Amino acid sequence: MTSSIPASPVSTAVGNYFVANYPPFSCWTPAHIPNYLQALSRTPKPGMLGLYIHIPFCRQRCHYCYFRVYPRRTRQDIALYIESVLRELSLYLAYPALQGRKFSSVYFGGGSPSFLEPDQLRRLFEALREQTPWDEVEECTVECEPGTVTLEKLQVLKEMGVTRLSLGFQTLNDELLRQNGRDNTVADCIQAFRLARQAGFDEINVDLLAGLPGETSRSWNRTVDQALELMPDCLTMYQLELTYNSTLYASMKAGRRLRLPTWPAKRRWVEGAFRKCEEAGYLVSSGYMAVRNPAWWRFVYTVEDFWYGNDLLALGESAFGHFQGVHYQNADTFEKYTTLLKEGKLPLRRALRLRPEEKLRREVILQLKTGTLDAGHFRQKYQIELLDHFDAQWRELRERGSIEINEGAIVLTREGLLEVDRLLPLFYLPEHVGVRYT
Repeated sequence: MTSSIPASPVSTAVGNYFVANYPPFSCWTPAHIPNYLQALSRTPKPGMLGLYIHIPFCRQRCHYCYFRVYPRRTRQDIALYIESVLRELSLYLAYPALQGRKFSSVYFGGGSPSFLEPDQLRRLFEALREQTPWDEVEECTVECEPGTVTLEKLQVLKEMGVTRLSLGFQTLNDELLRQNGRDNTVADCIQAFRLARQAGFDEINVDLLAGLPGETSRSWNRTVDQALELMPDCLTMYQLELTYNSTLYASMKAGRRLRLPTWPAKRRWVEGAFRKCEEAGYLVSSGYMAVRNPAWWRFVYTVEDFWYGNDLLALGESAFGHFQGVHYQNADTFEKYTTLLKEGKLPLRRALRLRPEEKLRREVILQLKTGTLDAGHFRQKYQIELLDHFDAQWRELRERGSIEINEGAIVLTREGLLEVDRLLPLFYLPEHVGVRYT
């Protein structure tokens, strides 16, 4: 059988690796915006509703970052942005698709939401909660950059109902932090974690990034050991990708020579980290995540909501969401986003109405990232036999040693889990294979 999965790359070359959605963003167009507005105008079916809010501010842009962020904006700019987000929510609340619905999860991403000052955080949270009740929110997460964390900010977040913090350590090596444009130190990371515990947070995730320029096996292992010493409730580990819009790629194009760890090295490092986590009593629960107490740790925003096709209202510049089978993404600059809202318009950039087969494949792709697919779920929701529908794909993955099939459950092996994002295009429709992701 000829493999339809390209040979595993060795060097870390430019191109996306992490799959956040399907179909690829490059397939979304302004022509589908009317379809999205129609979806908003329909009475919704029962189901969970998530809320994502993008905060695009940071102290400085990390060299590897590919998100929409603005370093060191003024208080005036931040105030304008906060009011724009609040205006965006008020526009959405007039649509039938949101009538009578309450949020099950809220997630603040960035950028660095913790860049905001305490009074700005309070203004944003209080005004959001004034517009729509949060009494059914099971999980509220805020991403934090350690160098911007203070006890006062954490106390505000706790008071406002935040249940979960995600601290972006990336590495616990001061030289690597400096080389990669991080405006914080190892001491800042450890202090942020301790302050979060002091403020009463008992759900803390720590983000690490394997494969930073200059990373070695020794420095990576030391980072993992130090992170585990803190006993975070969840440890998330991503493998560095080189993206087109990062300053890291721009400097390489300009002739700067950088030593980037290879993909095989990154996979070995994450596999070793997973083993350390398991020895410490953690459970590996996805291709990126190890959880200390799986009996109560959940990730409602993605794993239980978005990855299962539930509706997600996404607010903020460049944010992307999903309503009743239609993807959408917002305007991708500060000026476009705030100007459209000043004019009383939803700040839409592009959208895509999914066909039934695309909805199915999207769930298969995203849920595979957890390492397990339940054939019963797809039988009930889509009236298909998952093993038969993707027979060729399962056969190829079994021959590669990437999956095992146990009583109707498809389970990724550890080898498959470590390169899951590279396997996911196997489930793309032909017209989406090989297209640029973003």
